[in-house]
Amino acid sequence: MSGHSPMVSLRIPEDHLLELDQLVGLDGMRNRSDVIRSAVRKYLSDEHHISGDRVEVNLGPDLSSRMEDFCKLHGEKPDSVLRQAAREHIRSVTLEDTKVADLIYSRMSELRERSNDDSNAI
Repeated sequence: MSGHSPMVSLRIPEDHLLELDQLVGLDGMRNRSDVIRSAVRKYLSDEHHISGDRVEVNLGPDLSSRMEDFCKLHGEKPDSVLRQAAREHIRSVTLEDTKVADLIYSRMSELRERSNDDSNAI
């Protein structure tokens, strides 16, 4: 690939450079440039929004381990568990939003009635 594409210089923090170096040798990446090209390619191909077909989620090491154990115990696939969790979260938040809206509407109705009663008392 050298010679066929323009060279670009960039500055990155040393801790990022150390993480980048750890990826050299994995998945056929021979050097830092291969790792950076792969990361840029992945970033540019990512649509940066939910397409409805696929969402990539970084669960982190602790939750990843718990997810793996849960799936083994219950015989479920991670994507199924995450879909159900998303449905439940959306349902829960929607219900909470509805309750808050209903409470506000109810309180506003009370205040209007009280205001009407006060103006009719004269």
